[in-house]
Amino acid sequence: MPMLIEMMQTNTLETLQHGLNLLKEEYIKLLNDKDVLLHWGKPQLEALYSIRIGTLQVENLELQLRIKALKRKIQMVQSALNRQEQVDLIAIEFEVATELARVEEQLMKEVEKIAYSKILLTSLSSPEKSAKLRKLFRTLAKHLHPDVNPRLTEQQIEVWHLVLKAYENGHVEKLQALSVIYQKEIQPNDQPVFTEDEIELQIEILREGIKLLQEEILHIRQQFPFTIEVQIKDELWVKKQKDIILFEIQKLLELEKELNEKFALLIEL
Repeated sequence: MPMLIEMMQTNTLETLQHGLNLLKEEYIKLLNDKDVLLHWGKPQLEALYSIRIGTLQVENLELQLRIKALKRKIQMVQSALNRQEQVDLIAIEFEVATELARVEEQLMKEVEKIAYSKILLTSLSSPEKSAKLRKLFRTLAKHLHPDVNPRLTEQQIEVWHLVLKAYENGHVEKLQALSVIYQKEIQPNDQPVFTEDEIELQIEILREGIKLLQEEILHIRQQFPFTIEVQIKDELWVKKQKDIILFEIQKLLELEKELNEKFALLIEL
């Protein structure tokens, strides 16, 4: 009878451990999926959007800024004339520039974003290298990620930080080297033995963690730029968006011409 009980306990532990291992794999996969979305998919889609549509949007913003400045200058000149005061164009230019400095700063950030997008899209890793990097990271994370390994040693935690840094920087070769150099720390021979209660607790923690990750991934996919992921790769959709912005730009150019003429007449008075 004691032997039978021991066998049943062993089978229970093995079943729990198997279930725990499956949950670990699912958790690591979801972590990887989330990371790919945030650090690979999102920047690339944003860069693609900036290159295809963002350049015209910046031109649109530049025109809006110039028109806003013109309207403000006309208002200030008209106000001075109404008060029968001498128009100080230098002072007006300075005041308008100061008022719109924040808007211009935001515009410059958009210009920088487009420049960065061009660099990003011309320096992407090959699909094979990216896939290899993610596969290596998932393998190492199974043994070193704190969320799925509650009894990590100080040495293992140090190795995990090195792995994480190499992965974030896209260094495949460094990840390969780390997996060889720190083999003993990554997969020690004396694996910790968990009790049935400890395994059940880990299972519950991972189940909750998986649920949260699934919700986070869903939330990320519901945000820009993933909401236009299909459209930004559709040439017809891109052309339509460009046509809309070009039409707005044409209208703004016409308005700018009118305002410049009005401003010129005012300062001649």
